[in-house]
Amino acid sequence: MAKNSRTSTSLKFALPVILIVALLTVIFIGVLPTSRGIASTKKAIVELKADIEEQKAFTPIFIPLQRRKNDSLPEAIAVNQLEPLKIDDLAELPEVFETLARESQVELVAVTPQVRSLQGGREMLRVDARMRGQFLTFNKLLGGLNKMKSIDSIDSFTIDVTDLGHEMNLSVWLAIQ
Repeated sequence: MAKNSRTSTSLKFALPVILIVALLTVIFIGVLPTSRGIASTKKAIVELKADIEEQKAFTPIFIPLQRRKNDSLPEAIAVNQLEPLKIDDLAELPEVFETLARESQVELVAVTPQVRSLQGGREMLRVDARMRGQFLTFNKLLGGLNKMKSIDSIDSFTIDVTDLGHEMNLSVWLAIQ
């Protein structure tokens, strides 16, 4: 009988210890990470509220600017709708640049379509052009480029001074079909 009383006393002592260890494990594994998540969520909520208040403060300024942006541009700035060139018209590209150069009173030195820019099925063709003339006539040239509806963007534009005069190197992206 003494053996049974010892076993029951050790079991009476071991069961509460196991229960306390299990309870502490549940607290450390489940409750603490959740409370940390709640704290970070509260911090995010405070930051979002601050952002909303800041946006409310800037709304009276933003709305008139947005309306002004949507208004039409001044007459001096032309916005063309992009009209892609047809593949068949690419053979006439040197003549187009020659006409542009003649109207701008500059001499066309070279026009080089970059065929590699068409790789991968792109619908844009890069064209490099070199022209020579007086510095002030390049302004007319840029105005003429602005009127060309197939030009998507100007990639690079440099003016070099050589023995023969001012040379302009120009790279443009043309939309093609």
